[in-house]
Amino acid sequence: MKKILIYISKFVMILFVIVSLALLFIAIFKPDWIKLVIEWMGSLITTLGPWNYLIAFTSALAESLPVIGSLVPGMNIMILVGGFWGKIHIVETIIFASVGAMLGNYFGYFLGQKYGTKIIANYGDYVGIGVTEQKIMERQIEKNGFWYIVLGKFHGTLRAFIPFIAGASGMHAKNFWMYNTIGSIIWATSINLIGYFFIDNYEQIVDNIGKIITIITILVLVYLVIFQRESLKKYWDDKTREMEEKYPSKK
Repeated sequence: MKKILIYISKFVMILFVIVSLALLFIAIFKPDWIKLVIEWMGSLITTLGPWNYLIAFTSALAESLPVIGSLVPGMNIMILVGGFWGKIHIVETIIFASVGAMLGNYFGYFLGQKYGTKIIANYGDYVGIGVTEQKIMERQIEKNGFWYIVLGKFHGTLRAFIPFIAGASGMHAKNFWMYNTIGSIIWATSINLIGYFFIDNYEQIVDNIGKIITIITILVLVYLVIFQRESLKKYWDDKTREMEEKYPSKK
């Protein structure tokens, strides 16, 4: 069973990387294709009408689930739904998205509370979360519980694991529900507002996507080198030690 899970996880991760690179290539070199897809999505969303509430709920729920949430483009879907449908029905869209995010997060918290860290110890490496990453998240939850859970919703990978780690590390359910509720509402509202802006300006954004990606990449690298150099070095040392203990070299 474990071998099957390894193969599945590797296949999914490789597929995810290939699709991401393909989309990046298309966005930079064939922006008109992206515009056509956005226009088609806009027509589809408008045609679906009230079904968009279910899409908002399901997308928010799925992207909050452990493991699944790091692979599902729930935020991207929500931006489009928020831009094309939420413009007219913003309150209802935010409510459905908030409830979906809350339930998804709480399910992750419940799994962490019930099964502890055994799942990460046995299967975490398959999705890029090992003991080292677990310890970092536990420290952040203990030190910055509220902000880590609230802002973690906007992180592409961590959003799927923070609630799980919060449950596994023993965060009180009352505190988690409060942080989870506030974070989910902030996330849903922000994504809808981003959708507003994106749909009104998507042609200019898509035309300049190469420049935007370059600027963001440079800013992130500068931030990591200047402000997080020691943390990155410590992470690398801890991760290397973890991998050496798990997979000792055969002499």
